[in-house]
Amino acid sequence: MIAETGVSVGVGHLTHPSSVFAYFDAGHVLAGVAARHCDEHRPSSSRMVACGACWERAIRDDERFAVECGLPREITPDPDYVDEIAVEQACRGERVELTYAEFSAAVVRLHWQGLTPSAISKRLHASFLAVLAAFPAELIGAAA
Repeated sequence: MIAETGVSVGVGHLTHPSSVFAYFDAGHVLAGVAARHCDEHRPSSSRMVACGACWERAIRDDERFAVECGLPREITPDPDYVDEIAVEQACRGERVELTYAEFSAAVVRLHWQGLTPSAISKRLHASFLAVLAAFPAELIGAAA
């Protein structure tokens, strides 16, 4: 028996809340890989990201690679790591998600390029107060 409602899809004793499927959207770390697998057999206009089989292949391949290379299953990100490419994109005015360390690096870089805090806030699509808060203490006098 297959039952479908707006909340869940059930097959026999298995019920999958629709919220489970939210994990497998374009924001998933393996979405690009799954989509490329799916591109081989389905046009991208006929699907959200990828079919179930392609998601499964991407996840299994990722797991296999981690096991073969001895990588940890869970990686704790370094809060002080600065992605220089993201900082560069942000400094060009592109909307990019930045960590606090990256945002601060972008503020300093733009400051050294001669931009005022007001101009920096516009370039980074951030509030003036967020830019001032990201200035290192040694630059506070130079920012005014």
